[in-house]
Amino acid sequence: MITWKNPLDGFEWLIHQVWYLEVENGDTIEQLPQLIPNPRAHLLFTPPEQAYCYQSGSDQLSGKGSHLLTASDRILTLRDTAPLKRIGITFRPEGLYLLNKSNDALVNQCDWFDWLTPLFDRQFQQQIWQCNSKQNLISFIQQHVESLCFSSQINKTFTTAQKVIAAMEANQSESSADNIDINQLADLCACSRRTLERSFRQVTGLSIKKYQLMIKLELMILALYKQDEDIDWSAFSQQFGFSDQSHLIRQLKQQLKRTPANYLQNRDLTIDVYGDFE
Repeated sequence: MITWKNPLDGFEWLIHQVWYLEVENGDTIEQLPQLIPNPRAHLLFTPPEQAYCYQSGSDQLSGKGSHLLTASDRILTLRDTAPLKRIGITFRPEGLYLLNKSNDALVNQCDWFDWLTPLFDRQFQQQIWQCNSKQNLISFIQQHVESLCFSSQINKTFTTAQKVIAAMEANQSESSADNIDINQLADLCACSRRTLERSFRQVTGLSIKKYQLMIKLELMILALYKQDEDIDWSAFSQQFGFSDQSHLIRQLKQQLKRTPANYLQNRDLTIDVYGDFE
């Protein structure tokens, strides 16, 4: 397996990272990745005949070739078979809005939408596979994104959501167990709570409460991933703002359909489509 990820210099405000994943013929995918709910959209470029399949219960998002996997508020099983290649652009939670302001933000969808073609046409999709090194690929994507002038699409709705997300990220970096109150966020943006929530949903497709829950879940999975089986569950619960261990277990069972003990035994969850926890 070959995998790497990299920020895109100058576009960190728009793009979380670009990445590459290759599983060679003969490699075994021993455990199907379970993608946890994620507020970031992924634009994936693949060979035209390469199949993809994301499954959630009886629902299935499947097809062939390049596609956009939008923000998802449910757990997805990624059904992969070797060989495969993926080049990915993962947007920040607010980033996809600048590509497609005319429609409501997309959630729980996967397809190659018509509005993507003028931005990433057939010529781009052919040339991206001609890049023969990591640096060439990053430079090619960087030049193309720059040519699209996304900064000219910025409006007040976007900057409101951007400011809110930045404030919530700052709160996370301070290791606070409590979410910022929505009224406090509205004061920060100098708007009403109703306007704030409408702008945030328009940009991300998610409510602020749903977004906060998804980010907390991601942080918990990252923390669990780094733990061994001897965990002080009382301290862990308090770290993430839960009243006790049973409250934590209820939340994880509701969101992930498994208990912390189940996860520690199987370690079958991943936070992203390239299977990396770092």
